[in-house]
Amino acid sequence: MTEERKTIKQFKPVFVGESELPAFFVNVLSVRAGLEEFFLTLGTVLPVEAKDIADLESIDTVEARALYRFAVTRTVMRQMIDLMEAVYNQQTEQINLLRQSQVQEGEG
Repeated sequence: MTEERKTIKQFKPVFVGESELPAFFVNVLSVRAGLEEFFLTLGTVLPVEAKDIADLESIDTVEARALYRFAVTRTVMRQMIDLMEAVYNQQTEQINLLRQSQVQEGEG
């Protein structure tokens, strides 16, 4: 009897039409865990309007406008964390190099 072999091939996705998507400014994030997935809600909080310090002291919460909610599996969440950490570290390194360059130009 001949045994059939199944081959598993991984495909790398390439986004198309990404430039056509609207871009929203997100400054608030909520993450909730399910049993096997994570639910992420992205939103925006507008600056608080206050006339004086007493107004600010009386505010405990601000309203966040939810823009988008999505769920990801644990595997995708791990990939997101790793990718975001790598991009964040790269951006931090570029910022530090830029600041060092500006300091050296100011000294020279």
